[in-house]
Amino acid sequence: MQIPKLKALIEADAMQDIEVSHDATTDGWIVTLGYLTRHGEQREVLERQRGGVRVFATLDAVARCLAGLGLTEFRVNAAGLAGEEAP
Repeated sequence: MQIPKLKALIEADAMQDIEVSHDATTDGWIVTLGYLTRHGEQREVLERQRGGVRVFATLDAVARCLAGLGLTEFRVNAAGLAGEEAP
């Protein structure tokens, strides 16, 4: 999901949850967004403007990006950060 679609979902008050998880392959953080549709809940990862998954170097960068959109709460899944597997 790219930022323009995310902004539209925020305006429609359709956002359900945001999870930020560590990605061991890039050593960065990926944002997964959950939102409501007519057919139930959907989940998508935040993408770069030109496509592909957007990877953040730090949690602070994630927080600044999301706060700039008016999203001030998210859940962090740090599994894999210290070598353990995701639940």
